[in-house]
Amino acid sequence: MRLIPLEIGQIEMYMGQITGDDGTRRFPVPSWLIEHPQGLVLFDTGMHVDLQTSFDRIGAETAETITPDFSPGEELTARLAQRGIAPTDITKVIVSHLHFDHVGGNEEIPNARVVVQHAEWESGHDQRMIDYGVYNPVDYDHGHDVQQIDGHHDVFGDGSVRCLPTPGHTRGHQSLRLELESGPIVLTGDCVYLESMLDQMQVPTIGSEKSQQQQRESMRYLASLRDDHGCRLLFGHDIDQFAAIPAGGLQ
Repeated sequence: MRLIPLEIGQIEMYMGQITGDDGTRRFPVPSWLIEHPQGLVLFDTGMHVDLQTSFDRIGAETAETITPDFSPGEELTARLAQRGIAPTDITKVIVSHLHFDHVGGNEEIPNARVVVQHAEWESGHDQRMIDYGVYNPVDYDHGHDVQQIDGHHDVFGDGSVRCLPTPGHTRGHQSLRLELESGPIVLTGDCVYLESMLDQMQVPTIGSEKSQQQQRESMRYLASLRDDHGCRLLFGHDIDQFAAIPAGGLQ
């Protein structure tokens, strides 16, 4: 099994609501390609190709704090094509959560089964959340075969790829554990943006006190996987960590 990083553009984000710092920082928008003996899988799909030309689909409020930097040739299908992979070769898309920079490429992979936590799929169709601009079904509701799961889930039944519920950032957020030959890896998604945030148990100030507490609990769980169980954590938007991963991936 191999894990390959795909960079689907970048975003520049105002850090006030993330770490409390002034100014902005640039982050990669990752999609992770997993080569498994039973098929090709993606964990998250990055941004929608329309964001290369217009920010209309993310809404004015989101655009005030997040600016996509996304050029032609960086979209998901182009990144796959660079590796000789067609969209129809992907059998499953596992989504951490349904925010625009994690599911925007779903539309480019029309034949895959989408694996998502039931709580997240439910939240993504809550009209109040849609009206607030938290979710936009045009990013993820494309008539896929959707497998809604509840809690821990063994994707292939062999223990090699496992969904781990890590709620807080969103109600149905999940991370993904991979058993590589080199050792276990956990893709944290947006439960942890940056390694420094895990070290300080720092959560974004966006959201309710309850969701922030829930996210810290999920972060402590991920920290225990790292500290007590030898898992390597790959964080959601850590630009230095992402740049250090070999282009050929990890095995």
